[in-house]
Amino acid sequence: DIASGMCLRTLEGHTSNVYHVAITPDGKIAVSGSKDRTLRVWDITNGMCLRTLEGHTDWVNAVAITPDGKTAVSRSEDNTTLRVWDIASGKCLKTLEGHTDKVNAVAITADGKTAVSRSKDRTLRVWDIASGKCLRTFVGHTGQVIAVAITTDGKTAVSGSADKTLRVWDIPSGKCLRTLVGHTRSVNAVSITTDGQTVVSGS
Repeated sequence: DIASGMCLRTLEGHTSNVYHVAITPDGKIAVSGSKDRTLRVWDITNGMCLRTLEGHTDWVNAVAITPDGKTAVSRSEDNTTLRVWDIASGKCLKTLEGHTDKVNAVAITADGKTAVSRSKDRTLRVWDIASGKCLRTFVGHTGQVIAVAITTDGKTAVSGSADKTLRVWDIPSGKCLRTLVGHTRSVNAVSITTDGQTVVSGS
């Protein structure tokens, strides 16, 4: 409880380190990714594990949930793909393949239709979540892409890279609109204000 600082409940079930957690917009469900190679779906209100999502062959360290709370997209250390899950059934709906090196993480647009992944292969890829197709690839960074954020309108992405720069991308066209220079080491975190006008980065 944020107001009191008290722990309301403990979610137990993973058999190794938990690296990432995402929460549905209604605040009722959490999806966690673990070194035990699984994702778990939790009922936050009572702490119960509703189901376990199995399929990855290495630790899961990134999870994103669509705004309708029905779908999760995860990445693992197992390969260059992402997996799309139906949260209610626990089924893997799609595997998103195309990156040529490990995927670092993924973000989802506010309409829930598109995912943007970033990879050690120095690119970002835009995916249609329903079909699993790669719509376009963003090329320009000279180091692995570590961080990405998407504006609320879903039209612009900002990425941070080991090449010490940020790049601003037009999602519909795949064009790099500008490069933001100033950091002297890798850019590891990026966040965008809700009006889409300001970016905060960490290095």
